[in-house]
Parts: sequence; C-alpha cells; structure tokens
Amino acid sequence: MNTIVATLFTVCLLFAKAYAAGDEDVFEWRPEIQHIFRDPDAMPSTWFSQAFTLITLSPWLVLLVGWLGIGVTPAKVVSELMAGPSLRMVSIIAFLASLGAIEYVFYLYWTRLNLFQTLPYLAGLVAITFITGQRALTQVQAKRLSSQ
Repeated sequence: MNTIVATLFTVCLLFAKAYAAGDEDVFEWRPEIQHIFRDPDAMPSTWFSQAFTLITLSPWLVLLVGWLGIGVTPAKVVSELMAGPSLRMVSIIAFLASLGAIEYVFYLYWTRLNLFQTLPYLAGLVAITFITGQRALTQVQAKRLSSQ
C-alpha cells in the first residue's frame, strides 16, 4: 500500500503581549478630526421645475379634455349622483374623499412626515378606500344592471 503525504496548510499563531494594568498608556492625545462636508447639490432652475410641474399635471388636462369630448360635464355628474338612491351618492363621495385623503397623506409625507409615520396612516386609509370603493362600484353596477 502506497501512502501519499501532502501538507495542506500551515498554521501560525501570534499572541499579543499582555500588559498588566497601568503598564501601557492608552489615554494619549490624538489630533482633532477635521470634517470637510461637500457643498450641497445645486437646485434646478425655476423654469425647469415649472416645466416639470406642467408635464406632471398634463394627464389631468388630457383627462378633462377627454371627458368634455364625450360630453361629461359637472352638471351631468351632479344630476346623475342626485338622481339615484342616496346610498349610491354617499358611497361614491366617500370613495372619492378617501382617495383625496390618501393624496393628502402623500403630501404630508413629502413635506413633514417620514416613512414610519406615514405607513400607519396609509394602512388605515387603504382599508377604508378598499371598502368604500367596493361599495361604490357595487352601486354603479346595480344602476347599470337596472337600466338594461
């Protein structure tokens, strides 16, 4: 039987010299650390911010023009809401109000809240929005089915 002997690795252990209490001076003066912070990033120009705002709001303009193109006017919307049962009107208004409340929480997050303060508000509002949205869509479906 042939045996093969090979060295896999070598271990070298270094132990630090142990000092008795008071033998070494651990409290020595060190130079003060001078922090240099970089300059804050420059804000975009006013015209760029306003152009971006207009681009961001443009889908609302497209939506309004589209509604007017198919004949939806505020007077027709209000008359449709008033013509049906009051439960339908209340559920639709509650749903739209809950959506507005979520948008307001987003605004507060942008201006003064942090993420951990915002999430509990959003959790409650999302549940309310889900329930009111389900009720509103049920009422709209009931109206469509009754008119067929």
